[in-house]
Amino acid sequence: MPAGYEYHLDYRVIDAAAWDHVSLVDMETNLEEASQLPNDLRGAVEYLDLSESLSLQVSYVGALQLAPWYERLIDRGVRGSVIYAPNEEIYEVASTIIATCSMVGGGLPDGYRLSRTPIALRNMHHYLDQGAITNELPSARVA
Repeated sequence: MPAGYEYHLDYRVIDAAAWDHVSLVDMETNLEEASQLPNDLRGAVEYLDLSESLSLQVSYVGALQLAPWYERLIDRGVRGSVIYAPNEEIYEVASTIIATCSMVGGGLPDGYRLSRTPIALRNMHHYLDQGAITNELPSARVA
């Protein structure tokens, strides 16, 4: 599977990455595993690095299927998600996923941010707290 994650307790960040050609099944599997982490996830932030992804094969209907997995993360106390997507095509697909999950599931408590530049794990909470910046999608609170 071209996706994986690691929980960084020191930073309270679920550090996930996806590479190569990423499918809906890859995303679902990764979110399912992350939602079952044995750690206390209250206040944690998910960071998804898509910089090594060649494609993100998730349609609008597929994004609807991801919403329940984000709801499980919300139930576990995850406060928000930051997605790093430097590639234009992948950025647009990630935007669709975020907008869909926000509309269907009500969104993560502190929202989603979409970035074209990498964010250091130690800065993840601060970055999420910054809210809207110039490259955000206003309707989905994405950066």
